[in-house]
Amino acid sequence: MLLRAENVKKQFGKEEILKGISLEVREKTFTVILGPSGSGKSTFLNTLSGLMPPNEGKVWFREKEITGMREKELAEWKRKSIGYVFQNYMLLNRLTVRENIEVGLYPGQESLDLQELVQTLEIDGLLDKFPGQLSGGQKQRVAIARAVIKRPEILFCDEATGALDEANSKKVVELLCELKQKFGIAILFVTHNLQIAQTADRVITIKDGLLHKDRINENPIPASEMVWE
Repeated sequence: MLLRAENVKKQFGKEEILKGISLEVREKTFTVILGPSGSGKSTFLNTLSGLMPPNEGKVWFREKEITGMREKELAEWKRKSIGYVFQNYMLLNRLTVRENIEVGLYPGQESLDLQELVQTLEIDGLLDKFPGQLSGGQKQRVAIARAVIKRPEILFCDEATGALDEANSKKVVELLCELKQKFGIAILFVTHNLQIAQTADRVITIKDGLLHKDRINENPIPASEMVWE
């Protein structure tokens, strides 16, 4: 098992956001976490990825309990083993595309081949440009390249298509599925988009801070077949 959560709870002040969620995530899978705004899905993703400690419960990565790690050990684990993709790209404007991607490298760890990666993501002609010269879809593909260049075992995506139009959203989901197949990276993708859920291997629905549904998608559709309403 790659990632495991046990009875995770989180509250802010007196408001209980997560009320006790347990689940397991396997290697090389594409899992979508669905839920309406305020359901707790992004908070849950943040506790799984070590960005935010739960108030109660435990999270394991393989056999290591990340909720029991000290700050320095946790930071090292995040740098080495996992990647993040956010809605707002978070690129460094004064660095070129190539330099932004190389920020994600982990010293001493075997990385993905830069040229193969940028060709897969169709940004190989943009390496010498700066973020201000790119479209939203291109920026998100650079952000994905930065997150996976170090060959993480799992990629956490929080509304990674939220700022994109339909065409670019389809392209990003298609490329994420290709990264899973080509490089064996597990993907955990938070969204409210039901179409994206149809492309996943597994769909988890969170409602009112609890795991509401958990189903295996027997017949995922290609990203190109998603239809925006």
